[in-house]
Amino acid sequence: KNNIMEKIKKLSPHLIVLLLFIGISFTYFSPLLEGKRLEMADIKNWQGMSKEVIDFREATGEEALWTNSMFSGMPAYQISTKSNANLIQYVVKVITLGMPRPANLLFLYLLGFYILLVSLKVDYRLSVVGAIAFAFSSYFFIIIEAGHMTKAHAIAYMPMVVAAVLYTYRGKILLGGVLTALTVALEIYANHLQITYYLALILLMIGLVQFVKDLKAN
Repeated sequence: KNNIMEKIKKLSPHLIVLLLFIGISFTYFSPLLEGKRLEMADIKNWQGMSKEVIDFREATGEEALWTNSMFSGMPAYQISTKSNANLIQYVVKVITLGMPRPANLLFLYLLGFYILLVSLKVDYRLSVVGAIAFAFSSYFFIIIEAGHMTKAHAIAYMPMVVAAVLYTYRGKILLGGVLTALTVALEIYANHLQITYYLALILLMIGLVQFVKDLKAN
């Protein structure tokens, strides 16, 4: 019983931080509470781009993997392809607590960077400040207003992936491996290859630094 109480006491600051992040997200996007929604240009464009794929889905019950509606034709998975068997979609719903868009994106910005800073053993209070500074980067709101939802999700997951990789390098192979697999799956599920490419470059640099460090230590 004492051990359980100690664990709860240890986790309580982080739970308070989560509540703070939820409060910040809904305060900033308070019109959501009035039933309003943000008009996003790319979402309107997406409705046109995805119409052929959606019409095919409704007519046949199957997923089209190619669409002729964009450019000279392109893979439909970059526009609108559903995969009910992909369990990562449920993980996304859990970590965003079912929050509506775009409050869920601000929450992910905050949560992702907070996890990274805490994993780097930064005091949780300073981690809150760092997470807020990261989340309120102007560009992150510009892409939300523009409707770049996949990019916003991919950016939000980047710090989580880095945190998981660094945790693995500390010798926590099993748990770190599981967390890395999970966060990478979230990153890939976001389906924004540009941001995932940038993440790969970051991980490559981390790997090279760690390799040199380990090499010097034999």
